[in-house]
Amino acid sequence: MTKVPNPGMPLASVSAFLEAHGFGAEAKGLDDDPGADKFKRRAKKGKALKILRAERLLERFISECWPDGATPTGKRKMNWYDLGYLKWVERFGSESLGPDVDDDVDEPEEQFSDAEEFQILEKELQNYLAKNPGLLEAGMTLWKAADGQSPVEFQVDESGRRIDILGKDKEGIPVVIELKASRGHERVIGQALYYRECIKEKLNAPKVRTFIIAREISDEVRIASRAVPDVELFEYKLSMTVTRI
Repeated sequence: MTKVPNPGMPLASVSAFLEAHGFGAEAKGLDDDPGADKFKRRAKKGKALKILRAERLLERFISECWPDGATPTGKRKMNWYDLGYLKWVERFGSESLGPDVDDDVDEPEEQFSDAEEFQILEKELQNYLAKNPGLLEAGMTLWKAADGQSPVEFQVDESGRRIDILGKDKEGIPVVIELKASRGHERVIGQALYYRECIKEKLNAPKVRTFIIAREISDEVRIASRAVPDVELFEYKLSMTVTRI
């Protein structure tokens, strides 16, 4: 019987690739651990994709280390990795991959509910808003950092924490844009305040605005945001059209 090659991302190559391109700190914790459960391995691959996209290295990584990533199967795999990382962050409330999780959260590869599959589509919200920032507010553009850092997945501290999108309003004021795939909980306010202060220091900006965007904004976030200046809340809806061809 012929063994079918696995088109999945070669996690063992990620750390070496990032280190070779000057991102050793970002690669920390992304080493391949065959003994880790599938849930954690999928989350690692999702985080690796996030970093590669932010540093504009994904296409090069695919070309040099993962040719299958350019195939329809590889692209579908990337959606599962994105969702795996998203599920990790939602479960543990942190971007750190931390210690191994219990076996009861281990899931068979690519077995998700219909609702979870829609979360994959919601990940596209980030790319869509990055291409169309004016939808949030007239005159909104993406921030152009002096060091050339991308405004998408903008790094704010030495630990590697990143803002989903860093924008700039028509007055030139930085805008932290945080996206939540499902329901925005009260802890997002604390996260937003931390990011805002980091941006003030990093950009030497006297004022920074914050946009929180979620499919549903909880009552806790609505109440908490009243006491925080320059925080604005948005809810989004997905729509679908079907065209006969």
